[in-house]
Amino acid sequence: MKHLGTVFMQNDSPILQNSTPFKMLIACFLSCVVGVVLMAATSNFLLMGVFIGILLCIVVAARLFSAGKISIETACLAPMLLLCFAYTPLSWFAYNGLLGCTPYLSILFIAVIVLTYYSKIQLFMLSLYTALLLGLTVHWFVTWPGEKDTNQIVNILVAYVLTASVIVFLVEGIKRKNREINRRMTDLSMRDDLTGLLNRRSIQQVLDRMERIFIKEGSEYGIVMMDIDHFKSINDLYGHNWGDSALKSLAACILKSIRSLDYAFRFGGDEFLLILPDVDRETLWQICARIEEASRGMHGFDFPVAMSTGCALRSESSDSAAVLELADSRMYAAKESQSK
Repeated sequence: MKHLGTVFMQNDSPILQNSTPFKMLIACFLSCVVGVVLMAATSNFLLMGVFIGILLCIVVAARLFSAGKISIETACLAPMLLLCFAYTPLSWFAYNGLLGCTPYLSILFIAVIVLTYYSKIQLFMLSLYTALLLGLTVHWFVTWPGEKDTNQIVNILVAYVLTASVIVFLVEGIKRKNREINRRMTDLSMRDDLTGLLNRRSIQQVLDRMERIFIKEGSEYGIVMMDIDHFKSINDLYGHNWGDSALKSLAACILKSIRSLDYAFRFGGDEFLLILPDVDRETLWQICARIEEASRGMHGFDFPVAMSTGCALRSESSDSAAVLELADSRMYAAKESQSK
């Protein structure tokens, strides 16, 4: 156990160590240790062998994860497959089928699958596991030699179905809420506090997505770099509050002028960046013209707010970094031409 914990703690950090898959894997390890002891005490060596196999699987998965060859989710999935599809049928036949402990253990396994959240794999596992349990139940009804207590069987089945359904319903509800909270937190962390635009942290993520689409489908995208001319003078002469107000007003002009599919970022102090998917040269210039026109209509300032803009299409450059540099150089060229 100490070795297992050490292996995982060598990888990333508190986030990993507090993740659900990590906790489930540790819980699975402890449960299997207890299972080995109990099965040895009751002389059920077949099930003891299953638990030993799961322990070995956990150790191997931990080493592979430590070496960076598999994810934590995959490391957790492997022993779970053994529990569901090896331990369940063996314990079913060893402990009196429907009237034994396996139905209640399988509810626990369902909860673990749902909690660990494997996305599509989770749904596939739940479907297969449900089919296995249904097959075992039908087989038990067909082959059970003793007298059937109908009331007891009905109560077990109802409790089985209701408990499993409630587990899935509650856990899925909690997960949906957590995903929404995480989405909001991510959204807040990716936005600039002053302007409400996306911040520099999120640029590479969007650029990578645009680049993949460009390479795969040839869909053009454009980059626009812009900043406020003489912004330092505005701060020096009128104060930072007026400078911040100009930035917010310009951000509002940008949002009003771009399309719903476009991305607007605050790139630096007085610099803004636009990533415009699915554009041609004409559309690119039209959007820039709309922003410049909207900025000229900004009111309430005792000073002019002028911008310099540089545009570039992805097809003009060799990669996403190059198109950023091209748009940036064109913006500075425009700034220099205005200062002459």
